[in-house]
Amino acid sequence: MNLRKLLYPFTLLYSFITFLRNKCFDWGFLKAQSYTVPIISIGNITVGGTGKTPLTEYIIRILTHDYKLSLLSRGYKRKTKGALLANKSSTAETIGDEPFQMKSKFPELNVTVAEKRVEGMEMILKNTQTDVVLMDDAYQHRYVKPGFSLLVIDYDRPLWNDCPFPAGDLREHKSGQKRADIIVVNKCPESFSETDKAEWMHRLRLRAHQEVFFTSVDYDLPKPVMKHDKKSFPGGMPTIAIAGIAKPEGFFKHVSGKYKTEQQLTFPDHHHFTQKDMQDIVQKVADNDARAIITTEKDAVRFENLPEEIKALSWFIPIRLKVLFNEEKQFENRIRNYVRNNSDNS
Repeated sequence: MNLRKLLYPFTLLYSFITFLRNKCFDWGFLKAQSYTVPIISIGNITVGGTGKTPLTEYIIRILTHDYKLSLLSRGYKRKTKGALLANKSSTAETIGDEPFQMKSKFPELNVTVAEKRVEGMEMILKNTQTDVVLMDDAYQHRYVKPGFSLLVIDYDRPLWNDCPFPAGDLREHKSGQKRADIIVVNKCPESFSETDKAEWMHRLRLRAHQEVFFTSVDYDLPKPVMKHDKKSFPGGMPTIAIAGIAKPEGFFKHVSGKYKTEQQLTFPDHHHFTQKDMQDIVQKVADNDARAIITTEKDAVRFENLPEEIKALSWFIPIRLKVLFNEEKQFENRIRNYVRNNSDNS
């Protein structure tokens, strides 16, 4: 018997509390702050590893040429507190690995981290020129009212097969999906077909205002962690794979099938590498006579504290979201139309 099933009575209590909280927002007993600037929320109901960051980056690419964007994130597992506006001295430790990753890839992006999203919004509006705010991992953070919400669901973890904490992995009851304007079913396999799509559409029970898009993850070629390095990846040489993300199975499956990975090292999501971790990695490299270390893009931004000789061997694999069934334009137009219809620039 699954031990988590024994926790089901606590799940009923947790579900009731989250249900009541959501109703308090719906009925106006708890106030959500509204803003005139367009706000797009990207989040999930299933905890961790659904692919919010690649989706956020996809939306940044859609809008960045026409609008001044700000990203508002909690900055999970950062070593600072309060509302902070990222600057040139920011690191993964000060603003969090995912915000730092996006700031590194999109230098023109304003990045603010704040546990309290209202404080973050006030900082953005006072200190930046912003046309659109993207709220990362904000589906349950309802004190700021988004104008448009995207809910990401992991193909391998459909909401109808799960339940809330602690017996399951949902942050709230699956009925919370009704707040989404777009539902993105991510990490679909290569074999995903029109029949599979129809089954998902039936099971999701969409509301009239909702649209669903199906996406997969595209893995790019390895890039050196030391960005000034122009060398090519040493294919065919002994390699160690390292991942500190919520659901590393897809990454490990990809690298084990494409590269000669001698060993896989797994760390917790958002893990800050300690001195002991560094020693363990150095030892694994020596034991396996490894010529390369391959990691995720999110982990690579936390490799700063690793010894130079290890970073020199390290590569990361960028990923991109791919919208299936030739619906890229439909998806992009839905995002653009919301911003255009709610922007001062319209």
